[in-house]
Amino acid sequence: MNARSTVVFFLLFLNSAIHSYGQQDSIQNLYFVKKGETALFAENDYQPGKNAFYVYRNCIYNLVMKNKKEITIKVVDIRNDSIYYVTWVSQRPPEYVNRPADTLALHPSQLKKVRMIGDRILGLMSGHSLLDDDHVFQLSDSAKAFPKIVKTQLAPDSSYSITYELVPYLTAQGINRVYERSGRAYYYEGGPIPQARKDSVKKKTELETRKGVWFTPSNANNINGLNLALETMSLDNGPLTIKGVNISAGALSMFLSVYSMMAIGQGNALINMADTVDKSKMETSVRGFSVSAGGIFGETELKGVSINGGMCGVTSVKGLLITGLQNLTEEFYGVEITAIRNRSIKGGGLQVGLFNICKHLKGVQIGLWNVNSKRKLPLINWSF
Repeated sequence: MNARSTVVFFLLFLNSAIHSYGQQDSIQNLYFVKKGETALFAENDYQPGKNAFYVYRNCIYNLVMKNKKEITIKVVDIRNDSIYYVTWVSQRPPEYVNRPADTLALHPSQLKKVRMIGDRILGLMSGHSLLDDDHVFQLSDSAKAFPKIVKTQLAPDSSYSITYELVPYLTAQGINRVYERSGRAYYYEGGPIPQARKDSVKKKTELETRKGVWFTPSNANNINGLNLALETMSLDNGPLTIKGVNISAGALSMFLSVYSMMAIGQGNALINMADTVDKSKMETSVRGFSVSAGGIFGETELKGVSINGGMCGVTSVKGLLITGLQNLTEEFYGVEITAIRNRSIKGGGLQVGLFNICKHLKGVQIGLWNVNSKRKLPLINWSF
């Protein structure tokens, strides 16, 4: 081999070595570790714990920003000292659900807390504060990422198939899998994915009307008179309109009311509330006088006077609403009175309770602490 060939061979070898070395350390991973401590990772190094944990690509996280904004994201990549993500379907506005999600970026210094669901039925959350942690970007030859898993579901008649991605979701118990269908997220429980519920809403000409005294749940869609209810709901999830008097036990609502008190301090930040009220799924309407021992929940409209022993969580209220523990309404026009908390997106009128929260208010709030988009004040607040 002559001198020229030797030089060419050496340069090619050097370039290959540099390129190979660069590849080994060209990937960034991110971990959080308690300040002043050496990072020690458990076997499940994705789980926030006492010392350190990694942020994984292809994983859904519930996060709280330092400005109190709560976001649910799917991590796409970690690069350029940033977390790249898409907003998970549960937090996208309805009009954006079927559009490709934009990829956004945030810096770890913007984060305050990782929140993890602890009890799905009651909606209880646990949290890991990041304020006492350092964030570290680590160069590596392999990315911390969960594998992509897809499941193909055949229609009952095998005429078509749908492919679902089973996305890892960080919870207090570890990693669960969730999938998206028609703009909503569902837990994957193993086995076949349940078929989407067929539209069971009857045609207008088939709506069942009952007059006098009737009951719910039942197949009736219109009740004119007195309704005696175990729960104020339609048996087939179809439309339900009650005109007259509604008397409900609300046993399930009472159960949920008691446990909801554990989350009394959650969901009060105006920054996390929507700016508009979505009424597209509202199919139940109670017009007149309603009294419920437990309370009324769901995509429901209340017009008139409604009294609830436990909790009221409905879409729209127009009139007088008096509830024992909490009123969680998306909009109200009239008067809301409760012992503990009133919370609404929009409102016009008067809120009376220990804590009153309304993002877009035209009216007055009376209570120990009152919040609207203009100001936060004790005792009395207003916005017009």
